[in-house]
Amino acid sequence: MSIMLGTHKIVVDEWAEVWDLLRPYADESFWQIPDLNPENIYIVGRLLLKDNWTEITTWATEHPGRIVFCNPAEGSETVLLQLRRLRIADHVRDGRILLMTSGDLEPGWNHFSTDCYFSNIVEYRENRAAQIQALWEYTDSRPYEFLFLNGRLRPHRKWLIDGLREQGLLDHALWTNLGSQVEMEFTSKLAPSKQEPIRLLPPEYEIDRAVLRLTTVNKSGFVKHELFGNTWGDAIVNPRCYTDSWFSLVTETIFDYPHSFRTEKIYKPILMAHPFVVAANRGYLRDLQNAGFQTFDSIIDESYDQIDCPHARMKRIIETVRYLVKGGPEHFWEASRDICKYNQQHLVEYNQEQRARLPLLLEQYLNERFRIPSTTS
Repeated sequence: MSIMLGTHKIVVDEWAEVWDLLRPYADESFWQIPDLNPENIYIVGRLLLKDNWTEITTWATEHPGRIVFCNPAEGSETVLLQLRRLRIADHVRDGRILLMTSGDLEPGWNHFSTDCYFSNIVEYRENRAAQIQALWEYTDSRPYEFLFLNGRLRPHRKWLIDGLREQGLLDHALWTNLGSQVEMEFTSKLAPSKQEPIRLLPPEYEIDRAVLRLTTVNKSGFVKHELFGNTWGDAIVNPRCYTDSWFSLVTETIFDYPHSFRTEKIYKPILMAHPFVVAANRGYLRDLQNAGFQTFDSIIDESYDQIDCPHARMKRIIETVRYLVKGGPEHFWEASRDICKYNQQHLVEYNQEQRARLPLLLEQYLNERFRIPSTTS
């Protein structure tokens, strides 16, 4: 028997990423589009919407606000791009289709956001085991100065790779690049060179499901799905990446768009109590602090976070990495211990909070849409 979500009858697409959290509140669930009833609220994922676009958009026009498009795997700028690809941007903007996503958006978008999709990597069995293993593999001699993992070759990542290489900072970094051609140039003011060779981790640093594929993946294109067997392998950590390096240089998904999107990329070093420098949008560290995490402004210069110009922000980030490497990254690691341990514990609490709040946020969002007094405190 379901627990009613306020006065709303919820029907949930089981392909949607939040199905497990909304299951107790769902009156029904479905794998294929059901007969739509205007008394219900339908939580619909990407695949089902794509396959039933005409029926869903027509029905949403007749019954506005009864469809909630759910994709917490995207956020900020990436979810806007997805809305355009799915041809529902206008439907979301005018409220015919509601939106559940991750990250922050500019004013004018009718949505609510949650962090629970990405923060939940703290609960993965492999990651809990990696935390324990890292405690046993602690060493004060490490072969790499920093960890620098890159998936898609977005403009800011290529710009950063070139800048670090030019200063010799990649020579002692453990780093990857999973795309050979710069993608999504239209989203960035940066204009880097177009291509970069694929670079994979050495086998001892890769996760188990990818080790056997290291020698067979293509040397061009975007190889992540091939490497991880079409699973979300980049959410799993190998502890040696963190015990053999002193800090992480995190290249988040968003750089130019001035609204934060926290993904597994930042939660992995937090999970592993690893200090970090972040290449992301302006205000990213501020927003991370607002979520209850601590950053390292008491140890290093984090003023790069408030630089508006993408070129100037990227140059300052490279200067920060250079300062840490030349000054001895082990000192940064040692000075950051208390902050890292705090963040590691806060991630556990934050994830639990985000998961518990999701149905409350959804109810509040629907109440506001239909002007129903909230029953939540």
